[in-house]
Amino acid sequence: MNTSQINPASWLKLNHSQLLLVHGPDASKFLQGQVTCDLRDLNNPITRLGAQCNPKGRILLTFRALQINPETIALRIPAAMLEKAKQSFGKYIVFSKAKLIDAQQEYFLYGLYGDQAAETAHKIFQALPNEDGGYVENGGNFLIQLDAHRYELWIHNTNAIEFEQQIAASATPGNINDWGLLDIHAGVADICPETYEKLTPQEINYQLVNGINFRKGCYTGQEIVARMHYRGKLKRHMYRFSIITDQNPTPGTAVINKTTGQNAGQIIVVVRANSQEIEILASVLDEQLEGLAIEGIPQKLKQLPLPYAIPTADEKTE
Repeated sequence: MNTSQINPASWLKLNHSQLLLVHGPDASKFLQGQVTCDLRDLNNPITRLGAQCNPKGRILLTFRALQINPETIALRIPAAMLEKAKQSFGKYIVFSKAKLIDAQQEYFLYGLYGDQAAETAHKIFQALPNEDGGYVENGGNFLIQLDAHRYELWIHNTNAIEFEQQIAASATPGNINDWGLLDIHAGVADICPETYEKLTPQEINYQLVNGINFRKGCYTGQEIVARMHYRGKLKRHMYRFSIITDQNPTPGTAVINKTTGQNAGQIIVVVRANSQEIEILASVLDEQLEGLAIEGIPQKLKQLPLPYAIPTADEKTE
């Protein structure tokens, strides 16, 4: 897919994602002690990517957070991670005046992308967010700007039929493959069951997409995440690659150094770009970027650009 040729606007249901609500007087306080992002930011019309970690700083869950009302924070999560999310949050939420609500049937999630996506979004919501990651609300529905040509729409179930009629009149049906490629091009990845508890937030570049706040205070795993930032030298980042192959590797598949045979990292996300080619995001050792291959596939990986710079070992990212 060539994103410059997406035209004019396409839409799809994001059935691979859903909302998990944290609701109650202590919702924000509870989550603040659990996740990498600073939820105080949500007091503005902004969303935040973030992660929940185990005590060793390994990611249990990735999400996009939005404050629906003073007592409710919505987390957009991979649908495949719902039960794990309920388990990991459930261990601690019993001590708070808050509860978890599976909102899969309450909110339906949609994606909108293309050259005229903003025009279509404005037609439906009567306004647009002011920045990437920002949102506008209309009648209990939320429009989130991912970039100038891409939006997430969280639509309450009472409005879903009318919304689908509206958007179908202005946009053509899209597909999940195109949406996944746009995630890869944005350099944003979610943790899935295959990569559960295997990576730190920095190893999937969450410090580069406002997913970690190093000044927010304590949360589970914070000591490990902060130590890596302030005292250690991060040696592994997430990079974008492509490869010509008809095989379909899965997340968690090893990435190896073809010269030495050493394990250099693993696939985080993989999407088929066309019948001959796949694109991946892989977390790999910085020093082994040359001559990488996917385990079981002989061709070398071709590195592709990301929209942000990967810092060198001596640089810190705030």
